[in-house]
Amino acid sequence: MQFRIILSCLLLGSITCVGQDLSSLTPPDSTLFYVDSVETVPSTAGLNPDRIAFINVVRFKKVPDKYMARGISNIIYIETKPFAHARYNRMFSEISPAYAEALKKYGSDSSFQYILDGAVLTNNVESSLAALEKKGIADISVISPKILKKQYKVKGMKVGVVIRSK
Repeated sequence: MQFRIILSCLLLGSITCVGQDLSSLTPPDSTLFYVDSVETVPSTAGLNPDRIAFINVVRFKKVPDKYMARGISNIIYIETKPFAHARYNRMFSEISPAYAEALKKYGSDSSFQYILDGAVLTNNVESSLAALEKKGIADISVISPKILKKQYKVKGMKVGVVIRSK
């Protein structure tokens, strides 16, 4: 419900959206929706807000010319947590061979503790990492459980992943 209210506000701008449900509102015809990089119909029916990692709204002059030719003036990109998770795992592996090796060794990052610009990420990790772009990352280092415990007071994780942004 909270996602629907936020999305409605983003789409309809000046309309008071408190307590409104997106299904009762119609987005402008000139809005294009993408969910996990796939163009979709302008609806969020069946899309659980708890599964959303990232929403990016591109409006007016920042819309690529190929869409403006179709009469599109707004694009809404929605990335689900599983999609974001796969994307940043791939991106981090490209940036850091040590990360790729750790990911291969453990089979997943479920026992990794992410630290972004000095902050230990504990909640909604996918959402925090989904907004990162390769060009905005200065470096990624992998640290041992011993250093993770000593420096960040984190126990029970096999790997620490320290991400420093530009």
